[in-house]
Amino acid sequence: MQSFPVGEEPEGVKVSPDGKFVYVTSENKGTISVIDTATSKLIKTFKVGHRPRSVAFLPDGSRAYVNAENDGSILVIDAGRQEAIQTISLGQPGVIKPMTVLMSSDGKTLYVSTGRGHKVFLIDTATNQVKSSFEVGERPWGIALSPDGKLLYTANGPTNDVSVVDLSTQAVVKKIKVSGGPWGLVIVER
Repeated sequence: MQSFPVGEEPEGVKVSPDGKFVYVTSENKGTISVIDTATSKLIKTFKVGHRPRSVAFLPDGSRAYVNAENDGSILVIDAGRQEAIQTISLGQPGVIKPMTVLMSSDGKTLYVSTGRGHKVFLIDTATNQVKSSFEVGERPWGIALSPDGKLLYTANGPTNDVSVVDLSTQAVVKKIKVSGGPWGLVIVER
């Protein structure tokens, strides 16, 4: 396997829905590097803002969304051209720090955790506008959706718990105590 000069400390790695490209974020360089899976070659590196960590694609692969943590924004990427085409501001850079981006299975809503901002933002992908936001806990980082898309889970590190959010009401319905300062989540169907 060939190594790729994608920058220092790559954080987020995401494969496009068609499996043709891998996007790798570099939070130190503020870039995304795109790797062609058929040739195992780096085809492009481009700037996306300060401290990107997470990438989410629309189901059809036409657009990707990446956080710019220190800018308080989300970048919209034209996946065909592999370049940023729009910035969605979440307001209050330094307070609102987008951490994880997660796409709904239907591609209509992008969920964004905000760390010290205590909130999750919902972005309408048809308009790329913020639909709403709600508080979930202290420093939510990792987020996950239930298989039916009705519940959102947030990992809240400093309080050692996971919030369970009913998305129909956008309210925390339960807190699950855990240990070890959770920062990520994986949902497993049984």
